[in-house]
Amino acid sequence: MNHKKNTISQKNEKGTSLQEKDTGTVESPGHWKRWWLIATILPFCLAFFFSWYFGASGGYELFSQIKIFLLFLQVGFVTAYFIRHHLKKAAIHLWMTIIFLWALSLVVPYLSTQTDVLLDMTDVSGELSTPLYLFISCLSAAWILPGKWRMIARLACVVLIVLYVLVQFTYIGYYTITHSLISINMLLALAQTNLAETKEYIEVNIPYAEIIAGVAALLILGWLIFHASRFSFNRQQVPRKAWFAMLVLFFINIGLCCLSIGGTRLAHVYYETYETLHSFSDFQKMVEKRRHMHIRDKELVEKLRSAPDGLYVLVIGESLTRDHMNVYGYQRETTPFQSGAISDPHYEFFNHAYSCYTQTVQVLTEALTEKNQYNDISLVEAYSVVDLAREAGFRTTWISNQSRYGVWDTPIGAIGSACDDQYWINQYVGTDVVTKDYDTALIPYLKKVNPENRRQLVVIHLMGSHVSYWDRYPSEFYRWPVDTGKTRSTEELMVDEYDNSVLFNDYVLESIMNEATNVLHADGVLYFSDHGEQVTERPGHNADQFDYTMVHIPFWVYLSDHYRALYPEKVRLMDERRNMPFSNDMLYDTFMGIMGLTAAHYDPKADLFAPEFDKDVTTLMTMYGNVMIRDDVEQLGSDQEKQDELWNRRISDHARAHGYRNFDWNTFEPVKIASESIPEVENEGVSLEK
Repeated sequence: MNHKKNTISQKNEKGTSLQEKDTGTVESPGHWKRWWLIATILPFCLAFFFSWYFGASGGYELFSQIKIFLLFLQVGFVTAYFIRHHLKKAAIHLWMTIIFLWALSLVVPYLSTQTDVLLDMTDVSGELSTPLYLFISCLSAAWILPGKWRMIARLACVVLIVLYVLVQFTYIGYYTITHSLISINMLLALAQTNLAETKEYIEVNIPYAEIIAGVAALLILGWLIFHASRFSFNRQQVPRKAWFAMLVLFFINIGLCCLSIGGTRLAHVYYETYETLHSFSDFQKMVEKRRHMHIRDKELVEKLRSAPDGLYVLVIGESLTRDHMNVYGYQRETTPFQSGAISDPHYEFFNHAYSCYTQTVQVLTEALTEKNQYNDISLVEAYSVVDLAREAGFRTTWISNQSRYGVWDTPIGAIGSACDDQYWINQYVGTDVVTKDYDTALIPYLKKVNPENRRQLVVIHLMGSHVSYWDRYPSEFYRWPVDTGKTRSTEELMVDEYDNSVLFNDYVLESIMNEATNVLHADGVLYFSDHGEQVTERPGHNADQFDYTMVHIPFWVYLSDHYRALYPEKVRLMDERRNMPFSNDMLYDTFMGIMGLTAAHYDPKADLFAPEFDKDVTTLMTMYGNVMIRDDVEQLGSDQEKQDELWNRRISDHARAHGYRNFDWNTFEPVKIASESIPEVENEGVSLEK
């Protein structure tokens, strides 16, 4: 009996089909060739149809179709080989794998039709051919490897297919959450995301049960692929005459596989992300060089240095939408300080300010530099507010509760790192966003600014209302919900937590203004948020889920009596334009105009308070020019004038009720925050290098 089994095994290893001998059937010479033809032509025609159906018009992209034809030529050959040798299980499992992978390859083409993303025929062919070329490459490797070495190719196939499935499931999950395709916005967000922030995002958006189920599904799928692959991977050794041909074919498959991967949307998005991050890196290097460089034109430098003295404070908020601010009409009293300050004649609040993007770095690399949506200046060559202030002889100070050295924060950190004095209080720099210190921890560092020096620029970068909202304010500012016994939906919880953070942010601004006006006697203070926030059950500011509330930002300016007396025309323009739409990528020129640094690297057409300002609702943009602000019909629709009139009247009524008086600082009572003591952070400024 054992002898018989060994004989059968030996015959199987030599490729002899027992079924051929048992049945005694004689196949026609062209039998397997017909199967080769069918298994090549039919799927190729189907792939061509998919490329035509999902691809944008503009040609058939011959090379991409040749690439797919070569793929199915091989699939057809393997199918015919299995059928010729009566290896039915191998043929069945081969096509089960192909159909499964092909179904997954249609995820991106289908979702592109649901998200208005255009793919050409090359893009579609890249999506369709990538998983099958991964499979065929591993299969051809297995057939040229001897004996047990085939297990390596088999395992590699399982790993690659599981990774591919994971990518496709990510597309599906991302679409489920955002109703959009994975884009550069997601990958740029990943570049800034660390482990803690990823955990926060998952807690807010994705139930752990779904994650566990997904991981389990991938493991099961991997096992099924590994189990089924034994039928097609464990074939007899390729004849020596055909071995070199198979080796050449393997390398051709590897090359075509790489070309297919390069044609996928993920590859395109990754390349765009790389280019963007590379430009940020170049900008950082240029800022580093400018620390030791100066404008060579001595006449220009003289003009800059002849600008009037002044002590100016620029406050940068984080993730704050004016749609949740009582001073802008929100029903909850989230801004007691600002709602009072709006009646103070020293303050000008602007009703239609927009951010130029929905993510911090994209915003601040334009808001703090001369590059904006309306010019062609390269970011690498763009001067920042710090660069120009230092050229003009201002002492510069940067006080921040944001990361300095994280991959994502590098461009902003580069701008801040050019300051004479720098205080980075975030002790979890580059590793965490659960900041140890609340934004009130920044206030003591304002006391390090010498009020006697009347030629200074101070920049304060807040953590503001960044997710997770409950980590952004101390317990003393927990006001909502009023009824703590009421059962709340997830969205109600998010709104309550966000509003608490807005209330605390208002207190932080009040504390900053107390120091700026009563201690530093600042000539001007400008406050704006980098971008807004959409506060829902799944909150955030993902550009792929764009909503105008993500770009609705607060923007106001404080000017001292001395400044107002010196520049009455600028003050008049501020008052006239408080209802004029404005995008914060023009803040650089606007702020340089306030400081009087207009001799170089300044465009008056982008200065909201200059007579030459030439932007209006018909030309203003956001999202780097991809969205027109005029399409925000909720705030800039046909009833805009009526709404603006109500806004103006509310300010006037409030001012009359309070006698047009200055803000009463006697009502300001610092709140003692029950948290850890604020650590002393050393000055890391470039002035220490001298």
